[in-house]
This record gives sequence, structure tokens and C-alpha cells, in this order.
Amino acid sequence: MSLVSRGLRSGALDNPRAAQEILRLMGHDMSINGIRKSLRRNGLKSRRKVKTNSVSKTNKRLRLAWAKKHRHLTIADWRRWVFSDETRINLWGSDGNSFYWTNGGRIMQSYQVKSQLQGNDGGVMFWSCITAEGPGYGTTIIEDAINSGLYVDISKTSLNDTLEHFGKTPSDVRFQQDRATPHTSGITKQWFTDNGLNLDEIMDWPPQSPDLNPIEHVWHLLKLRLNKYPTRPSTKEELERRTNIQWYKITEKECQKYIDSMPARIKAVIKSKSGSTHY
Repeated sequence: MSLVSRGLRSGALDNPRAAQEILRLMGHDMSINGIRKSLRRNGLKSRRKVKTNSVSKTNKRLRLAWAKKHRHLTIADWRRWVFSDETRINLWGSDGNSFYWTNGGRIMQSYQVKSQLQGNDGGVMFWSCITAEGPGYGTTIIEDAINSGLYVDISKTSLNDTLEHFGKTPSDVRFQQDRATPHTSGITKQWFTDNGLNLDEIMDWPPQSPDLNPIEHVWHLLKLRLNKYPTRPSTKEELERRTNIQWYKITEKECQKYIDSMPARIKAVIKSKSGSTHY
């Protein structure tokens, strides 16, 4: 097993089935479960690969500067934030999660990340946000893309309803969004300004930084729960219904867990010099 362990650690092998084939060629028959148990005894654990984009040098500098600027914020400070995003939820199959094996190293290696590609396997887009008090209101988008007009409509309803539900005003929170084009258009900026949200703070988010957004882990949690249904949804409407049911089961404690990880996320970005992190 030492050869197999080295292969998995280095990324030359990326799953127990590949390890099983190597062992078979060496004259050793072992079940997949047996291989997994043996690897765990040798201190190896499987982890989900981080989905990452290729970050330009300019954006790396912006990410690092942002992390250093915000590294002194406390958990209490981060709990004022409202973190938002959209995610795609597929009718068939997962969103492409894959795994690597590690014995505990903290610096990400190239084989431990997975380049993220845009695709359409048939499904819906879902926008929402998380707060330290729990998940925000969500909007399901059946169309394949979100434009500026639709994004403003989402903000008028789901974002405003979230603030009202938790008894917050725009001045009570710091709203976060990524730098997607519909989020930074003129009409979107005007809506934020007209509704009392701090535009300078909103536009301060660094580009290409999903690892800094704790809602990404909540999306993963949501999709794990959707995958537990015994049957796949046959229509987008059924997928929308299930998504809403599972989204509103996300708890305040779960949201706080990921929001409270912000100091660690920032530390990881600084340590990696704005490269890939394990988030």
C-alpha cells in the first residue's frame, strides 16, 4: 500500500478505484472498502476539490490587498455582513464535485483544485444570501442567465424582504456581492444608492474570490441535501420546490459557522499569497 499511498498523496492517483487497479496489476486483490480503510489507517483522508478559476496577476494583487485590509475585522464585525450569490442547481447529476486524498497539508497543490467551467445541464439558477441570523429569502430563476433588470428585481424583493424579516435597515448591514456584470451595471449601482446601501463598500469585493464567500459552503450543503432525495426531479418546477424546501431548512447555526470562518479565510489568502486556498 505504500506505493498507492504515495501515488494518492502526489495526485498521480486520484481515487480508490485507480488504486485498486494498480494493486490488481501487482497481484493483490482488495475491495474498494478495504482500500479506503487501509488508506485511513495510513493517515489519508479524502477531501472535495476546491473549484477555482485562473486568477490574473492583477486580480491576485487585488485579492491580497483586500485580505490585508480586512484582516483585523472581528467575528462580530463579520456577523453584520450579508453574503449573497447565485448558484446553478442541475436537474441531472451533481455540480461536478471531485475529490483528492491528503494527510493534512494546508498549502493547496495543483492537483487538489479543479478548474471551474460554465455549463448548462438543465436546471435552475438560485439567488439568495446568508446572514448571521439565518438564510435570506431566495429567488429561483428558470432562465439561463441573469441580466441587470432581473438582478434589480431580485434585490427589490428577496434582498429587501430579508432585511425586513430580520429587522435590519440598509445602514445596519454590509451587503456583499461578487463582480458579475449585472451586479456592477449602472442601473444596479443606482438602485443600491437610491435604497441606502453603501455603494463603495459593495463594489469593494475582490474579483475572482469565491473562496472568500462563506455562502459557497452553504450552497454545497444545500446540494448535498438535494442529492439525498431517492429520486431525481423530473421538471424544473419540482427542482424549484425541493430547492426552496431545503434552503429554508438551513439553520442560523450553520450560517454562523461559515460566516465565522472569515478570519481564517483571509488568513489563508494571505498565507497563499492570493493563490488557491482550501476554502
